[in-house]
Amino acid sequence: MSKTEKKTYLPTQKFVGKQVIDVKGSMIGSVKDLAVSVGEVDLALVVITKAGADIQIPWSDIQSIEDVVLLKKTVDLPKVPETTVEVPTVTPMTIPTSSGPSANIQCPSCKATIPGHAKFCPKCGSRTRS
Repeated sequence: MSKTEKKTYLPTQKFVGKQVIDVKGSMIGSVKDLAVSVGEVDLALVVITKAGADIQIPWSDIQSIEDVVLLKKTVDLPKVPETTVEVPTVTPMTIPTSSGPSANIQCPSCKATIPGHAKFCPKCGSRTRS
């Protein structure tokens, strides 16, 4: 690099959330973080795949970063084991019907149908029971 050429530094937030596309145009996932190799001064993108697994893409495998991260090669995604969900059987519920105080009654004054627990008619206001 010449002395007139200026280095460009980008914050991690510029990468996080970008979609990662391989050379075939397949969506791999989105950038979760930027990883740094402590001993070798190397970088990698931590990508969360469509299946929810985390993978690391070495910086050397990146072709360009603009609106998306474009890779130089195809990526074989790790297989996530399928989980089977056991659906419990549901027993139908029966709703008890009773002719007790919760059943409908007729207002003695206006003959409107009202709930059996009502002390007063909501339509005319008359007392329904003593």
